[in-house]
Amino acid sequence: MSTRIAITVSLALLLGACGEAVSDDQLSGERARELGAQAAFDDPDVERIHERMMSVISPDGGWDRARYIEFEWAVAGGNVRQHRWDRWEGDARVQAPVDGREMVAVFNTDDPTAGRAWLDGEEVAGDEAEALLSQAYRSHINDAYWLLMPFKWTDPGVTLRYLGQEEDENGREWEVVELSFDDGTGLTPQNRYHAFVNPETGRMELWHYYASPDADPSPSYWTDWGRVGPIELAENRRPDGMDAEPRIFFPHLRVEAEPPEGAFAPLSP
Repeated sequence: MSTRIAITVSLALLLGACGEAVSDDQLSGERARELGAQAAFDDPDVERIHERMMSVISPDGGWDRARYIEFEWAVAGGNVRQHRWDRWEGDARVQAPVDGREMVAVFNTDDPTAGRAWLDGEEVAGDEAEALLSQAYRSHINDAYWLLMPFKWTDPGVTLRYLGQEEDENGREWEVVELSFDDGTGLTPQNRYHAFVNPETGRMELWHYYASPDADPSPSYWTDWGRVGPIELAENRRPDGMDAEPRIFFPHLRVEAEPPEGAFAPLSP
């Protein structure tokens, strides 16, 4: 199931998290793209839902302070991928098993081809490195969207549309917002999502993923929300219901205002 994060570059002179002006020569990567994104919504219902959601999962502007994100993305019965990411500068580190060996890739999301890759502690080069960096970058895009999608509604290239209220088979009420993407946005612009927001909690607690506009939906409940540093994150993704076993989960989560020293070294702990 492929997912995406917008990668269109756009930056204007805006106010930063601390109330100071931030210019385009001070920031790069994800933070720069977000500061350049249009924060207003054409649809007042989308704006209302988004403002409420962010007040809950990003209290006191927590997302603006969430510079460094460290997480493990795991599939039930499968492998675990470890991620470290500096949203402001775009630096990323991915560690994952590849064909029985341990891969580490360190790159910048603005140009992942310029990164470096290791297998079992030995650096690789040429076509092998290029293939590993491509794989690591796609994993970063996919796994981070599974973790962070509710924070990504204002990304450049994202179109949001309010679909109204919906009641599920259990009588639970939702407010539903559709996310679609401009051509050239991210790795899979043909994807589409329906975000189901719980009007009682303000959180997105279910999404329907569509591989293409005419595809059948693939649901995942986002459960076990909790505070991680300055924001809230949901720990588990459950396709078969809120009380079912999780299929995708995040056994390790860490969010900080600054990257720890050595976070992007190939052999860092």
